[in-house]
Amino acid sequence: MAEETKKEQTAEQKPETAPKTYTEEQYKALENQLAEANQTIKSYTDMDIEGIKKSAEEWEKKAKQAQADRDAFEYHSKLQTYVKGLHLRDDVYEAYVLNLLKEKELKFDGDKLIGGEDVVQQFRESHADAFTPDRNEQVSSATSGKAPEAMDGISKAFYARNPNLRPN
Repeated sequence: MAEETKKEQTAEQKPETAPKTYTEEQYKALENQLAEANQTIKSYTDMDIEGIKKSAEEWEKKAKQAQADRDAFEYHSKLQTYVKGLHLRDDVYEAYVLNLLKEKELKFDGDKLIGGEDVVQQFRESHADAFTPDRNEQVSSATSGKAPEAMDGISKAFYARNPNLRPN
């Protein structure tokens, strides 16, 4: 009796399903999906795993080199901006100071060059004429509108030595 109940229960649990029928269009679509899946699987089995690993290593090296080049360019650009901000008289001084800073291999903290002021101060002490005068700095000048006496003495001496020239 236990066997009969088991058979009845299993028969009740398994409803009989009719075989599925597909239209021609659905059949072709399923056939295409199967063909694509088989093709994808075949491409995976045909893959050169070692070649992919080597390619990935090459791309990683290229990415690291590109990042290093970018960092070097950014550092050089920041150094150039820093040197331009020093208001040196000409490009020769700018190139010289730029090379001094590069030799020291100073690092930036944001936009501030750590140790740059010390290098520039030493350069300023030894090459004071390399910097353009500050336009905001007050310079002594004659208040009377006439040339100072010292200039008159120089002018008189000049014209005394050159009698053929006339003063303006």
